[in-house]
Amino acid sequence: MATPPVGQLPEPLRLPHGSVRGAIAIVVAAAYGYVLLFQKAGVPTVLVNAVVVVIAFYFGSRATSTPPTVPPGQPAPHHPRLVRILLFLGFAGLTAWFLVHDPSLAGIPTALLAVLEVLGGYVLGATASWLVHRRAHESHVRHRLATIFRDVVAAGALGLTAYTCFALVTSQQGVFAGRAEQTLSLVVTFYFGSRVIGH
Repeated sequence: MATPPVGQLPEPLRLPHGSVRGAIAIVVAAAYGYVLLFQKAGVPTVLVNAVVVVIAFYFGSRATSTPPTVPPGQPAPHHPRLVRILLFLGFAGLTAWFLVHDPSLAGIPTALLAVLEVLGGYVLGATASWLVHRRAHESHVRHRLATIFRDVVAAGALGLTAYTCFALVTSQQGVFAGRAEQTLSLVVTFYFGSRVIGH
């Protein structure tokens, strides 16, 4: 007798697809914002790292844009776009709050600058990629230009990543003297952001 096929595993807690990770993302971001605004001791590294992971998932992963198909009668899937918007507005609001009190980059806490670098890299990469790829299918010329763009960005990202990592590992002061970490963060996030749309 044939064994009946095993169905898909149910979603955690039987909530709509992505609800748990969306809630975790919002809670982590809210805790980060609270500590940044109301605790002068500084943001714990683990909280900054958690926020960076959340940003990497929601802004650097194309997989979040393609939820699984929903069988008839099942609840609608969670839409990561809402979480992205809430996260973006939250970080923009934090930045605006600090700039109102001190309208200079020095007024923005280091922990927030680190997160803004990551978020900025993803947004810049995704925007540049969208501008190039949105009409790439319309003609051979546009298709060729999109291909060249992808090759140039990939080569640049590989070269800059290798050079910056070498400078960090060997403690050399190169072209990006004093800003190697920020450069690496921007290059990596820009490339991953560009690949969200560039598939």
